[in-house]
Amino acid sequence: IRRHCAELTEAARNGGIENYLRKNHDFKFGVYRHCGNEQMIFLIETVWMQVGPFLRNLHIGFEDDLAGILGIDYHEEVVAAIEAGDGERARRAIVRDIEEGATHILGQVKFPEMRH
Repeated sequence: IRRHCAELTEAARNGGIENYLRKNHDFKFGVYRHCGNEQMIFLIETVWMQVGPFLRNLHIGFEDDLAGILGIDYHEEVVAAIEAGDGERARRAIVRDIEEGATHILGQVKFPEMRH
């Protein structure tokens, strides 16, 4: 997991969006597999296959400067918590990572107006 985290950070600093997304997948699925819950992994994979392509096609504000994404990434904290055996701290870091990432994405996306 630590190696995947380092590769993800490096991709944000020096890689293109495709490389970053691949490393992001590798890191996150490394964390998921670490938990050992096969049913949860199956559910996450199912959601990832549906949502991943949608998210890839969004312009979320970091395409020209992926290093900016590191400001809303808690991956190092997740790794440190796992290494320390602190599941609750890891959970909080993962929740922050998801919530802040989702807030950023939703702030960037232009949704069509609803017609009544």
